[in-house]
Amino acid sequence: MFLKKLAERNLVTIDYVKNGISQTVKGHVYYLNLREQILSLKDEQQKSFSIRLSGIRKVY
Repeated sequence: MFLKKLAERNLVTIDYVKNGISQTVKGHVYYLNLREQILSLKDEQQKSFSIRLSGIRKVY
């Protein structure tokens, strides 16, 4: 399961689908909201991303 990988606080790369488009982002997880099933992370330039857990295809 990818939740264990997300909790490690290391740099992660996530492949996900948003609005029918496959996207990839690399960054650090700073918030994981399991109630709303949203993952928030910041990339190397400190830009924030919010990703629905259902849209995540791969974490590495």
